[in-house]
Amino acid sequence: MSIRRISADFVGEPGQRIFILGNHPDDFDGRCVLVCPPFAEEMNKSRKMLTELAKQLGSSGMALVIPDLFGTGDSDGDFADADWPRWQQDLVTTESWIAGMGWQVAGLLGVRTGALLAAQHAEQRSSAVATTVFWQPTLDGARALEQFLRIRVAASLMSEKQETGAELKARFAANEIVEVAGYGVAPLLAQELGSQQLSRHAPEKLGKLHWFEIVRASDAPIPVAATRLIDRWQHQLVLETATITGEPFWGATEIVCIPELLSRTVSAFSREPHHG
Repeated sequence: MSIRRISADFVGEPGQRIFILGNHPDDFDGRCVLVCPPFAEEMNKSRKMLTELAKQLGSSGMALVIPDLFGTGDSDGDFADADWPRWQQDLVTTESWIAGMGWQVAGLLGVRTGALLAAQHAEQRSSAVATTVFWQPTLDGARALEQFLRIRVAASLMSEKQETGAELKARFAANEIVEVAGYGVAPLLAQELGSQQLSRHAPEKLGKLHWFEIVRASDAPIPVAATRLIDRWQHQLVLETATITGEPFWGATEIVCIPELLSRTVSAFSREPHHG
């Protein structure tokens, strides 16, 4: 069995650094998967899944590289300091770190809103990656923001001052930071996230795309909006879809792990041809 090793660095100028974690086996062939993280607390809920994925990828001779985007995790800055272009630059910075390690990005893993980051990042790369995997990709940033704001709206039901989503959006319009479950969301980030749509991105540089939807019932269909985009993209790249039964780990109260999602993700990355 491969011995797992950790390579970790703070990259950037003081106050602007991001933390990058590379989890790789001892008998490493240089290929790695770059994680494009989900939004806010969904990343913390995903860490168990990503830790398990790193272990399983290591058995296939691959590494998993996870950046803490600026204002998140162990990186510098507060969440309220973050914005979408900075997060895009953080992915570029992470790719530079990977190259400096002598490794090669063989694939991208977009988790939830991370799929929006991954699609935009892939467009800007000089060449396509071999493989991309989406875990329950977010199609519409505006809807994702609304769902996030509902956390605060729901919490306000227990207080004297009940709030609405419209009131919170009005605070963004008034250039106020809105705190939701401990995350301060700046008006600029709210605006940028709200403008993101997966359908606006050209998918060709994603390589072969494996799109995984998590469903609670085995006979549940892929949502209609996702099906429409999948049908369109299938004319532009090789795309495989699958529904996997399990608890939505990114929003569960308890920490959740979905073994089938992990095994199918490892299979997607490890079965692709590589050169080196």
